[in-house]
Amino acid sequence: MQIEQGFLEALCCPVSKSPLRMMTEPELEELNGSIAQGRIRHADGAPVADVLDSGLVAVDGSAVYGIREDVPMLLPTLRIVPSRDVASPFADSSPAARSGTYDDRWEGLSQYWHVFRAPQRPSREDIDVVQRLVAERVSFAQGPLPRALMLGVTPEIATLRWPAGTRVLALDSSPGMIRNVWPAREVPGGVAALADWGAMPVRDAAVDFAVGDGFLTSVPYPDGFRAVVAELRRVLKETGTFVMREFARPEVREPLDTIFRDLREGRVVEPGPFAWRLAMALHGDLEAGCRIGEICDAWHDNVPEPLELTRSLGWPPDSLSWLESFRGTKDRMWFPTRDEVRTVFSPDFEQVECLVPGYTDGERYPTVVFKPRAR
Repeated sequence: MQIEQGFLEALCCPVSKSPLRMMTEPELEELNGSIAQGRIRHADGAPVADVLDSGLVAVDGSAVYGIREDVPMLLPTLRIVPSRDVASPFADSSPAARSGTYDDRWEGLSQYWHVFRAPQRPSREDIDVVQRLVAERVSFAQGPLPRALMLGVTPEIATLRWPAGTRVLALDSSPGMIRNVWPAREVPGGVAALADWGAMPVRDAAVDFAVGDGFLTSVPYPDGFRAVVAELRRVLKETGTFVMREFARPEVREPLDTIFRDLREGRVVEPGPFAWRLAMALHGDLEAGCRIGEICDAWHDNVPEPLELTRSLGWPPDSLSWLESFRGTKDRMWFPTRDEVRTVFSPDFEQVECLVPGYTDGERYPTVVFKPRAR
């Protein structure tokens, strides 16, 4: 894979922030030879198991990042330091090197993407809002070829009608989400990279428009939130825009009895929104979040005949498998309230719009628009 120049001009090492260039054929051959001999390790100490299809080299010589199956692997932990090999293990304690804003639970959940429906995935109404914002704000971007940044690989966003020439860079730390969900063939002007939102491989002020859909659910509070906000502010131009659809829990916790009554009476029609509504009701304070295993526990405590119920609701056959996949999981999710989101973003961003959709429970899924504060 050769990454075209327009993308290279926006990429950098997520640790040193040095610009990146494509690896030459002699460099790739030499490195792959060392990998085949078992002499090369990633920065986290794990051996590089497979040869690379191609690679990106930090201009300052500090690191190499592999490319496999057309996916640049730009996680800090996956960088290769050329001067280090198995005889000289590398360890880096810098914040960017150990940054990890969320776990890879999405590797498994990517297998159940078809189970998700609106509003867990963007509805037509949500996408129309983002499309309008793209048309209004990207078309006025400075420079002939605007750059858009996606936090995640949401297909409905990736396949928007982007202005001609827009380069779309999607960042996701889950190989499964990129492999199973990213619509590569439908985004000819796009690249999906394996990356950490808290240590973005993007140069300063390189992005005209950034967008994410419910991504904060996977970001630990407070350190992860702060890292993502700081990185967004760094990569956005002063004239840039950040658009986010929130998954916002209500200020007042909803009783579990209400949720399961609505479920049994057919007022909850999709498994995904039901699970997220349940997670919001089980949520502690923002730092505690919700342990994913509690969703499955509450389901079993309140639904004695799950197969019969899900059939009566018309849920997809593997919805039960998806819910069961939560059993015993200690991973957590975070559903900040709308006020909590505004508070986290306020030091670096000004909220200029909050658009609440008209569908049921739309107040839990508002689209908010942020502009960077002047520095």
